[in-house]
Amino acid sequence: MKKNRFFIDCHQDIAYSIRANNRPLDTNDSRYMITLKETLKSKLGLIFSTIFVSHVKREKRYREAILQFKEYEKIFKNCTSFYKVKKNKDINLKIKNKIGLLFLMEGADAIRNLSDLDMFYDKGLRILGLTWNKENNYAFGASKSGPLKKEGHKLIEAMNKKRITLDLSHLSYKSFWSAINSTKLIPIATHSNSYFLRRHKRNLTVSQLKAISNKGGTTGIVLYNDFIANKSRVFMDDVFNQFSYLLSKCGEDHIALGSDIDGAPIQDFPQGIRKSSDLYKIIEMLEKKRVRSKIIDKFASQNILRVLKENLA
Repeated sequence: MKKNRFFIDCHQDIAYSIRANNRPLDTNDSRYMITLKETLKSKLGLIFSTIFVSHVKREKRYREAILQFKEYEKIFKNCTSFYKVKKNKDINLKIKNKIGLLFLMEGADAIRNLSDLDMFYDKGLRILGLTWNKENNYAFGASKSGPLKKEGHKLIEAMNKKRITLDLSHLSYKSFWSAINSTKLIPIATHSNSYFLRRHKRNLTVSQLKAISNKGGTTGIVLYNDFIANKSRVFMDDVFNQFSYLLSKCGEDHIALGSDIDGAPIQDFPQGIRKSSDLYKIIEMLEKKRVRSKIIDKFASQNILRVLKENLA
């Protein structure tokens, strides 16, 4: 077993969970997967930390985004184990017990105009998905068919200039193809699984998975049960099935982890994954399954670090 493997999670709903549940990060409440204690035990070195606002009314989404950024600033102020990542040089691979947070906006609902994008960029936004499951001013989400909108093309053009990475998770099939053909950076899907294994509207087809890989991007395996398998109870072997399939279709250079923990109730995640420190069980499972160490290293961090090295300013 390899020690001290740098480990990255490409999708955690930290500020959303804190605000939506009116609870602190430093809690012992077992209903929450992301807590200060368990995150510090998780062996994670970098987390893509979301700004997610689609759960509130449209007119409140900009304000909610601002408040979620403030939650992250509180974390940086109150716990020196966390630090903000805005550039590649910020990522520290060697210091133990330090966790970088890189900001990902899950859906552009909070962006009212391009000047808002500039402001959020200054706050640290470096990855952006155009919409959540529904339609907005920019695109259609997975629950509704439709192509990228005119404002979506403008937003991606602005993202290209600021070197903000495009997250393709949650887009409708038509919007996906418009978006991936518009970005000039390496695209990623932070938290998506195989549609072939689990025919869910949120999952990606073989052609979509390969399109991301062909552009150098990564697809992050998501741990939400309904995206993994059509079963009442989901286990680690079901996660491994998704890993094996994505490995075969995407290639070893294009897979990652995007857990989505605390984006749904704790019972909606696989047996054995009940807190953020449990995420390392996935690495241990791959080792027990005799997956080559080189492939595990790529999955754990190297693939997404390569994308960040290319995309970040």
